[in-house]
Amino acid sequence: MNAKLENITTQYRKFNENQALTEGQLNEFLDYFEDQDRLSRTRLSGVGVACGFQSTYTDLVLQPQAETKKPGTGDLEFELNTIIITQGAGVTTDGDLITLRQPSVKPLETTVNFNAATYKYFRNYTDEVGYEHFRIGGQQIPLLELVTQAQYTQLKDKGAYVADFKHTKEIGSIYDKVMILYLESYSNEETPCQDADCDNTGAEQVSNLKVLLADSASVSGLMTKGDAKDTIYKAHNAYEELFDHLPKIEAKRVILDPAVKTATELRSRFQNATSTFAQLSDGFSAIADTFKVSINLGGETLLDRLKSLLAPTSRILADYQYRYDLLKDLIDTYNEIKGLILHLNAECCPDIASFPKHLLLGHVGAVSELGKYMPYRHGFYNSPINTTDDENYERVVMLANRFIQKINGFQSYTGAVKITPSNLYLRLGDKAIPYYYNVDKPLLTQWNFEKTKTDRETYNLSYHTINLASEDYVQNPLNYNIDNNDFYRIEGHLGQPYKTALQNINDLKAQYGLAFDVIALVLNKDGKSEGETPAKEKTVSIEDLRKQLTAISSDISNQKGGTQNTLLNISRLDDKLKLLNQAEFSKEGSSDGVTVVKQDPKKGDVVSEILSDFLERKSGLEHVAGVEPGGTFVLIYNNETDNQVLADFSLPYLCCSKKEPVFLVLPDSRLCQKDAPVAMTVVPENGEVKAFVNGVQIPAITQTAGQSFFNPGLVASTYLNQAIKFTVNDDAVEPQMIVYENPEITSVASGKVTYEKPTTNPNTTNPNASVEFNVVGNFAGLTFTWDFNDGSQIVQNEAPTNLKTHVYKLIAGQEDTFNPTLTVTNANGCSTVYRLKPLKLVGQTTIACLTGMRVLIQYIDAKQGNHTCNEATFNLKGNGIIIGGSPNGNVFLSNTYESNDKKNYPAGYDKDTYRGPDRASEIIINKDEAQQIADKSPDGFISFSLECALTRCHTGVAWTQIFLADSKVPIYDGYPQNNFLSINPCTGETRK
Repeated sequence: MNAKLENITTQYRKFNENQALTEGQLNEFLDYFEDQDRLSRTRLSGVGVACGFQSTYTDLVLQPQAETKKPGTGDLEFELNTIIITQGAGVTTDGDLITLRQPSVKPLETTVNFNAATYKYFRNYTDEVGYEHFRIGGQQIPLLELVTQAQYTQLKDKGAYVADFKHTKEIGSIYDKVMILYLESYSNEETPCQDADCDNTGAEQVSNLKVLLADSASVSGLMTKGDAKDTIYKAHNAYEELFDHLPKIEAKRVILDPAVKTATELRSRFQNATSTFAQLSDGFSAIADTFKVSINLGGETLLDRLKSLLAPTSRILADYQYRYDLLKDLIDTYNEIKGLILHLNAECCPDIASFPKHLLLGHVGAVSELGKYMPYRHGFYNSPINTTDDENYERVVMLANRFIQKINGFQSYTGAVKITPSNLYLRLGDKAIPYYYNVDKPLLTQWNFEKTKTDRETYNLSYHTINLASEDYVQNPLNYNIDNNDFYRIEGHLGQPYKTALQNINDLKAQYGLAFDVIALVLNKDGKSEGETPAKEKTVSIEDLRKQLTAISSDISNQKGGTQNTLLNISRLDDKLKLLNQAEFSKEGSSDGVTVVKQDPKKGDVVSEILSDFLERKSGLEHVAGVEPGGTFVLIYNNETDNQVLADFSLPYLCCSKKEPVFLVLPDSRLCQKDAPVAMTVVPENGEVKAFVNGVQIPAITQTAGQSFFNPGLVASTYLNQAIKFTVNDDAVEPQMIVYENPEITSVASGKVTYEKPTTNPNTTNPNASVEFNVVGNFAGLTFTWDFNDGSQIVQNEAPTNLKTHVYKLIAGQEDTFNPTLTVTNANGCSTVYRLKPLKLVGQTTIACLTGMRVLIQYIDAKQGNHTCNEATFNLKGNGIIIGGSPNGNVFLSNTYESNDKKNYPAGYDKDTYRGPDRASEIIINKDEAQQIADKSPDGFISFSLECALTRCHTGVAWTQIFLADSKVPIYDGYPQNNFLSINPCTGETRK
């Protein structure tokens, strides 16, 4: 192998005029610039497969639908059982830029301007160069060389042994083969000069690109025990394998429900949410092994330490909430590391010996999919100047060390209540460092990558500020701009009496002008500890009070009992003092100047709601160790005896009065008196709704199946056009309603109905009826909308009139019933609908257009097919009347030249010469006959029928045309079904 970067030429000579150049000087010049080019490529761009080099193997086993495409513009020609590799680009660690090549017409030249290469043949390959990356213990692994048709032809022309080549379809287990691009590099021996001209001599530098296949097992063996190691692929493949095998871990939520009524149940909810620590131990141990991070836990294993910190235990651990928070922090860090593992594709100084002359392309036919890892394929490992992935490695190591620091630094701490600005939706490193960690320099160094990188690790925010920067905006951040913070960490209250904690938090709220609320919820109000009997004594002893004060003073001066115990004693003393508000004091001794002043009743004591009752009304409690601006911070304690804060939760909204909020939603604010009742949306659902006008309750609310309705019909006339107000559970709500009266007129009647009486006058062509409606009443401020129930256009809100004329369009002889309505609307938009009595009208039955008819019935052989018949004599009837009055037939279509054949040829036929089958009968209906037929029509239709005039008749359909009088245009031209036709001669409308 001719590796170029194993030894770097670092200088070259500048040529002088007329200088005689030696081979060393020329080679030194070339080597220097070639080395610089290769180094620039590998160190400043990257190494590996940059793009392309995707393979396809098409066969009819896995892809039976495959078809060979014909060559054409933009199409790729391929054969079945061939391997196609798309063009691509890659860089070896020796700086070789590799792309697929095809033989050129000129010797020693190739072309790279093509989309893909199809490899049709293969042969066994022996590497004469002795490339160590193909050898295990000095022995080459089995390799197959792929060649295209063009390469095969070129090799055959150069004398290659044809029998060595086989078709790619003979490759066994082809989908288990790994493709390798190998740049076979070596120097040919120099040819000695034969004469004085040696210009063309010198050692030839050969670089032949080979496309090779190897079994995946052989490639795997090269990775583990090959003579040369691919450290880059091995490292990045380890990252992929690590990611695939890391367990998927998420922190369980602490979900509260009304069943949580004791401190033990509350603690179990937190402890049951910490069951993932075993998986966490396995996952992080694998990360630490891969990135060589030391797990230094003072001799304990990671699993044992996590178990001691997080496993549920019978021991009473007051800080179980913070242990749960620790687990969440560890899982966040673990998942942040996991998310970075696949983003480490950077190499600052890629090892030259990793893949100096080859590139792995993955298995034959492997599909490159977004987010899918392809084994045995070199990725592209960028130079740090092209990516930030190099920093990701540092982030992973820092996060792993932070993971260990958090375990070592967890502490049970007691201190004053404090609020620290933080963030809720960012990575853990961008949040304030929690209260339960020892915030020493090692933890600060590992907490936030960006701050540590810029030497600003002491500018993290935390409850503990002793090791933070001395600037006041770090020591007291709430005094400064917190626009970039969306969360307040609230800490130090756990274990305090809830009233003390509430007071301290509210004091900080007021001091710093923070926008959130804080409430306390109690698990039970029986006034006893778990397993104890509630105390009933309410005796106040002056001596006992003085003893308690003395004990508190002693605790403080001698620093005994700790802060928590002192605060608890103060809280109990406060409870005793409050009992004095209920006592009656003797007025005796007032002369001694002793006056007892009770507490102002307006300064009410803290009223806590039971957690189970609260959860029946509200949902969304989450433990996040603080609260969002605009949210509610919730403290939970056991009872009034055990009144220390056990845990905290928050709601993302301001809350909460124990009395439920009420509101009412109406679908509209204006109704008419005759409108239907409307459903009201009421909160709470069972809230009692009342309606009032000027403070007077009115009976307008009804209930149906638990739903409240407002019924405008119940509003008395004296309350119309006035604002109606509502209450829900006796609390006033904003929505209001106004009910308007509906309009009334004196009367509406159909009045005089006139229409033109049916007549036999042939000039009378109108079967319609004109109806005049008469309306009586006061029309001031009203509009009319008529609906005549006949499909005519309805015009909304017309000007009112006492007379309205409408023409009903009727069908001659047909009776229709109409149900007209009049809608009267006033200025407030209220309407009254008047429904008139049904109106029956009959269209005149005279077929006014019928003054005569001509019926032409024909058999035309060209239209109806070739047949003859001697039984085609019929009577044409109109409304049952035989036209012409003869029962022996008036339509003759027999065409056999026999007894029934009348030889009545269609008009225009030469009767002397025509001998064909076509026949025609024309029947003239005069005016009188037409009128007789019309008189038998109830609806203006004439029913024509052909009835047999013989003992039996042909049943075929004749071609029929019907003309009015002397009209040349037929009103019917077709084939009546079953020799029957019903037609209105005035309109040409037909029906069955």
